[in-house]
Amino acid sequence: MTKKNMMRYAHQLAKKLVKETENYQIALSFALKEIWRQVKLYNKKRFTKYSIATAFDRIGNPNYRKMFDSNTNSDVYGVPAWIIKNNLNNDESYAVLNECDSMSVVRETEKAQLVEFVTNYGKVTMWTPKSVLVA
Repeated sequence: MTKKNMMRYAHQLAKKLVKETENYQIALSFALKEIWRQVKLYNKKRFTKYSIATAFDRIGNPNYRKMFDSNTNSDVYGVPAWIIKNNLNNDESYAVLNECDSMSVVRETEKAQLVEFVTNYGKVTMWTPKSVLVA
């Protein structure tokens, strides 16, 4: 997909979103993020009216907007949410951020810790730098 087509589809989506956001720049920002997400995830070559409508439903959903806002300043047992999102895939990060029961340090080096999160879906381990841990 060319950048020209991506912008065209983003503008079509933004025109629908402007009623929700009351600001065209914000609507265009959400639309571009959604279009780019679909291009990367589904390797889309073109968008149909159905694609634009489903993208509008997805962005119009309040839980979608929370994805960009929530957990930005929060942490899970001292591990910042942004490091969890960067180091784990979507399913693992969802489990750790929303369904975590406990956390333990498995191994420790001078600069990092191997932490293990116990979630409702199983155990998730990841390395995290000590410099980002919340005291």
